[in-house]
Amino acid sequence: MDTSVPLPKRLIGIGVAAICIIASCLIPGSESLSHQGIMALGLLLALASLWATSALPIGAVALLVVILLPLLGIVEMGQAFSGFASPALFFIISVFALPVIMMKTKWGARLISRLLDWTGTDSRKLVLGFMIATTLVSTVMSDVPCTVLFLGFALTILKAADAKPGSSNLGKCLMIAIPVASVTGGIATPAGSSFNVVALGIMQQITGTTISFFDWMIVGLPIAIVMTPVLWFFITTVLKPEPITDSCLQGIRDEAAAAKKVEPYEIKALAIIVLLVALWIIGNWVPVFNVTVVAVVGLIVMFLPGMDLLTWKEFQESVPWGIVIMCGTIMTIGGVVQSTGGAAFLADLFMNSGVTNFGFLASMAILMTLVYLLHTICPIGAAILGIFIPIFITLCASFGVSPAVPTISLAIVVAGNVLLPVNPTVMLTYGEGYYTFGDMFKTGIVPAAVLIVLITLWVPFIVGVLGI
Repeated sequence: MDTSVPLPKRLIGIGVAAICIIASCLIPGSESLSHQGIMALGLLLALASLWATSALPIGAVALLVVILLPLLGIVEMGQAFSGFASPALFFIISVFALPVIMMKTKWGARLISRLLDWTGTDSRKLVLGFMIATTLVSTVMSDVPCTVLFLGFALTILKAADAKPGSSNLGKCLMIAIPVASVTGGIATPAGSSFNVVALGIMQQITGTTISFFDWMIVGLPIAIVMTPVLWFFITTVLKPEPITDSCLQGIRDEAAAAKKVEPYEIKALAIIVLLVALWIIGNWVPVFNVTVVAVVGLIVMFLPGMDLLTWKEFQESVPWGIVIMCGTIMTIGGVVQSTGGAAFLADLFMNSGVTNFGFLASMAILMTLVYLLHTICPIGAAILGIFIPIFITLCASFGVSPAVPTISLAIVVAGNVLLPVNPTVMLTYGEGYYTFGDMFKTGIVPAAVLIVLITLWVPFIVGVLGI
């Protein structure tokens, strides 16, 4: 539990959660929604309240909700734990090994050094170089470790440039650019963000179907490619980074020069990552190369004699087990809300509001904008996915649209938050003191709108073409 959270806030969260649960137990069922459906929605709201206020550790909240599902008579015990048997959860656990082995190599320093050869002392190109490198690495590395990796390189440059927190525009640009590039890269593949895998897990619980690694990449990669320069343009145009001297870049060049010899460990680490991505893509045509099977086998290979990329202790310490439990619970609750009629009830409310009269694309745009704004002020992405994916899937079914559309759309909307430094990835750099909430909001307002429009127009088109 985060002890920095004020006690009154935590107590309010617990109080709101209790009210949601008690009220849902007292409200009788109706023709439009069963009593179990009402209780499932009440429990989901309680979950969101407890997470939003950090009233309890996220893992403890997740376990509490799982136990309350059978205790309140919403579902049987087996269904309450169904999310923890999801293949998507084992995919999440396995891919946490990738950042560990990457952080033990010098590939990041070499990549940045090569980019510096291109950017030189042009500060705008320097920011773009960092964004390209971060986006690229984040396609197969979770957002937080990727941000930590490139944050270290950026701080080396800023220290050499004597760029003062709060006054250096170069510092503001780099500290905003790195985390937003990290979340943008995470959009590109299922392995890039835990939100993607949670969304896939919820879809699988609800529909029994999934989206292949390749199909997701075909949808997500173009969005990442477009959004990276869009974000760079507005960050560097609004904040205008000051010039930089060549001496400021010497620290990273020295580190890369010292790592000129590629060690056997680094070759093996790069080979396993490239092989995993290749097999994930091949799995689009060869079903045996299922993304979870490939990820788990890849993890085991890392421990084999001769490979020795990872120790079990390193792996245990790298997996945020609270997040894993949270993901399992969200996958469960998403399926429960769907099976008890809660998703259909909320989708009907939305459809009867008149918004759907504007057509499918307009309805999707409005809903995604609401979700984006909600996640901006209440960054509990997994809970938001659990609430809205079942609703979106039901809504899309009424238009005859594949459930892949809302699944990918919402995962991207939740991951691609670039307005305020309130999610864990962006807070890593915000803590360095270089920029303010207002700085980030000014640079992100137009890209946020571009992202919503881009997803609205692109995802249904490409999913239709792929036929998923």
